[in-house]
Amino acid sequence: MNKGDFVKVSYTGWVEGDLIETTDEAVAKKAGAYNKSGRYSAASIVVGEGMVLPGIDANIEGMKVGESKKVQLKAKDAFGERSLKLIQLVPIRDFHKQNIKPLPGMVFEVEGRPAKIQSVSSGRVRVDFNHPLAGKDVEYEIRIESSAKTETEKVAMLLERSFRKESIKFTESGTGEKKKITVDIPDSVKADKLYQIMKMVFKVEAEKYLKIKDIEYNEPKEKKEATAEKKEAHAEKK
Repeated sequence: MNKGDFVKVSYTGWVEGDLIETTDEAVAKKAGAYNKSGRYSAASIVVGEGMVLPGIDANIEGMKVGESKKVQLKAKDAFGERSLKLIQLVPIRDFHKQNIKPLPGMVFEVEGRPAKIQSVSSGRVRVDFNHPLAGKDVEYEIRIESSAKTETEKVAMLLERSFRKESIKFTESGTGEKKKITVDIPDSVKADKLYQIMKMVFKVEAEKYLKIKDIEYNEPKEKKEATAEKKEAHAEKK
């Protein structure tokens, strides 16, 4: 694989012998770490674009489809070194504004980053914004499952990556700068609370990696709207 290739990669990671993440459902179940709401399938990525840990990205280059490899990653190539700059004092009123009672040990997310409260005192909260695995060396087993060669295959891979769902239907029209992608959005995807962000991610990545700017979505109609259309059609028949 080379930088810029579109691939599907499976991986399982351990730290000090404990499972930390996997794309394999069987592995998760065997380790007693299965999450029924989790998604267990190979990750769709563009090699060298930081879509996986730096150490994994670097090792994928040079691998072939069907090849597996176990790699040892130093902290700097995994979840990063611990940084004192990421341990900050936050006014307790900022938590109260969000109706949150801060307690030592509490874990929450800030802009998608995990944060852990270390202590609460004197109207201030000491928060650690380091990743929970920062400073730790890890071991990963990675496998290249497949690669996309045609533009159609690459679009499908970006859709799966953006919307976290396999086999989203789409059509292509036009060529070159006039290329257009029309995506059929399933009900389950539109109902996701991150749907608008998913759309934005796909638009950005389709333009960045495939130079496709024209994106259109066929979205499922709201129930009220669909009911109104049925009534209107029924009235017209009368």
